[in-house]
Amino acid sequence: MILAETKKDAVLQQVVGFINNGWPANAKQISDHDVKKFFARRDGLQVVDECVMFGDRIVVPFRFRKRIIRQLHRGHTGMDRMKSLARSYIYWPNVDDDVAQFVRQCRACAEAAKSPTKATLESWPISVRPWQRVHIDFAGPIDGYYYFVIMDAYSKWPEMFRSRSINTTATIDMLRETFSRFGNPESLVSDNGTQFTSERFQQFCYANGINHLRTAPYHPQSNGQAERYVDSLKRGLKKLSYGESSPTLEHLHTFLSVYRSTPNPNTPESTSPAEAFLGKPYSVTQIARNHKQDEQFNRQHGAVKRNFKGDDLVFVEQHSRNAMSWVPGRVIERKGSVNYIVVLGTTGRLRLIRSHINQMRPRYDCDTFEGETQQLPWEILLDEFQPPITPARVNPAVPSTSVNPAPSASDGPVPILMQPVLDPA
Repeated sequence: MILAETKKDAVLQQVVGFINNGWPANAKQISDHDVKKFFARRDGLQVVDECVMFGDRIVVPFRFRKRIIRQLHRGHTGMDRMKSLARSYIYWPNVDDDVAQFVRQCRACAEAAKSPTKATLESWPISVRPWQRVHIDFAGPIDGYYYFVIMDAYSKWPEMFRSRSINTTATIDMLRETFSRFGNPESLVSDNGTQFTSERFQQFCYANGINHLRTAPYHPQSNGQAERYVDSLKRGLKKLSYGESSPTLEHLHTFLSVYRSTPNPNTPESTSPAEAFLGKPYSVTQIARNHKQDEQFNRQHGAVKRNFKGDDLVFVEQHSRNAMSWVPGRVIERKGSVNYIVVLGTTGRLRLIRSHINQMRPRYDCDTFEGETQQLPWEILLDEFQPPITPARVNPAVPSTSVNPAPSASDGPVPILMQPVLDPA
């Protein structure tokens, strides 16, 4: 078959002519671009039984190249193994590139692939004063109780509540109590728990002028401030209640007292959270230390600088019933340095999600999915960029400056403190 097709292939027939009669002195003398690709390999080319060989590898005519690649890929052995196998038996110009492109376009391989190399660590911006950015999270349940953690990013000052309920009402009540003592923070960082994604919680943040930031689902590293403290809390309570049936409020207060008064290497000048919370300025030394931590992370994980832009085709890591899969999507826009808004097309409807860059891989196939063949419905765009916010009722006894008015059409763009309500999945 290859012999018959070689005789029909115009490019290979020119190559045969050059092998038999001699190659030009310079590649520029060859007019056919496809023939010119063989010039660099001319010393290794020969004709055997009217077929072109490169060493002991047969040169495959153009017509059979895709069929040969499919044969090499029948076991989905991966890009490197396919290239190794191809280098043992076949040759044509850019065969490695064709193999790589074929593997990238294989949907089965793409959906079963490992997670991509971690992107370079992008730490949160350095907070320069107390209560500038606050991280929140729930720990537990521990013996029937949940622990609501409120952590100041600047001073590492923790506030802690023990509660049997973690619904939106209980969460807002605990935040109100804390903010009544220390004032409202500029930014509030949470995960995608239902108590934080509810419309009522969005209204609470908007009415108090708080910029609510939500991390990507299933990426706890993004809310590392609260996550690390939760881990310290669990271990601390376990030690304090050793030999007793369960932790008590006294144990919790003891843990908080010790933690707040103990020097912390991540606070300004490595002071205690209590000292830093009283107003010590952030030092240049601490900023340099954070940069050093980023560099160490990048070296340890072999992290690479990665980014996506609008309309890039991607696979997105999705979790359902304790199972992870890669779902095709398309990038809508970038949110911050490492988070992206992505549209997914599933079972006849479109869905917008927030995803961390380490949960995304490039998608090279040419197949389309529903999200690429339809315009985004207006209601989805409005949910993303202008979430419905019910204006807070203004108490006549309270100065008007204490409540942010709801924006009107004449006010221009929606302020950044109005965060999108995304599908927590």
